Amino acid sequence: MSRPHALHSVLAGAEYGDVMAKRQRIPRRWRVALWIAGALALAVGGLALALVLSTPSPPAALASAVPPKEIPAGWVASEEPAADPLAARAEEPAPGLAMPYATAGTLALLADGKPFGEETYELRIAEEGATLTSRGRFWFKVLLATVRIAFEQTLEADSNLRPTLYAAQFHAPLGMDRSIRAAVAGDRFLVERSGKEEEIEVDRDRVLTLGTFSTYALLPHLFALRQSAGSASFQVLMLGGPPSQEAGAAAGALPVMTVQYAGPARLVAGESVLDVDRYLISSAAGDSDLYARGVEFLAFRADAEDGSLWVYRADFFPDGVEIVDGGPPAAP
Repeated sequence: MSRPHALHSVLAGAEYGDVMAKRQRIPRRWRVALWIAGALALAVGGLALALVLSTPSPPAALASAVPPKEIPAGWVASEEPAADPLAARAEEPAPGLAMPYATAGTLALLADGKPFGEETYELRIAEEGATLTSRGRFWFKVLLATVRIAFEQTLEADSNLRPTLYAAQFHAPLGMDRSIRAAVAGDRFLVERSGKEEEIEVDRDRVLTLGTFSTYALLPHLFALRQSAGSASFQVLMLGGPPSQEAGAAAGALPVMTVQYAGPARLVAGESVLDVDRYLISSAAGDSDLYARGVEFLAFRADAEDGSLWVYRADFFPDGVEIVDGGPPAAP
């Protein structure tokens, strides 16, 4: 899989992205996954030399990186052997919102085992509403240059986690910055993407706003609030998403994502084995897995024939984390 080509279709524009997607035959699920991430990139061609000259070296670390945290003792699996090592986590998470709630984390982003980005975020949920703020960067090679894109993002929601405002800024070389802003107005979102405006009709109680990867940290909370019989369905507003989505959104055909509680699972970080919860995320783009402990987001995985995507909490797992037992298959 070629991450630079998968990334570059958004910043280059709708028509250019469609053409290059066809030429490079990028797997659809990867295009959608990276579009959901809000990733932007640069057209190559005649810009190659300019990119080499204009792309700055990255700082050693994000200025807002969250310091490493100690893994809570309650997450660590018991050393006592059991006939069913996952039995202790067999029940579904409790329904309803946990308030007040506050967390901060750093995400490591890997494709095919190689880092391509990082993001720090802060999430606060209270009776008056929720706020998610994040900043981060992506990097990838285009010919002889390493292109780096920095971003900042804000997502606001009401007390029922219905999104009210989304704003993001992406900073790229050569002045090719991009901005996205969306605000709720009744049953519609007014979306402005780099100067172009549109209205998208949504179901306020079902819509899920996805920007960069930190927005997945809201999913365990949304699931607890919306789930019925272990499953929840959402309309997905992918801001900064694929060009084909804009036409579908205007026609009132937002893509649908289903989140299903798939049971307990286990992760291993160093010498620690952790009992966690697994969620199966299904959409037209394919299936992926989200891992959390209660409502605390820990990791996200998407696999395809052409490669894999792995996002995890580097503040809890500075040396990485692996799946040791993914849990039983989700019920049909």
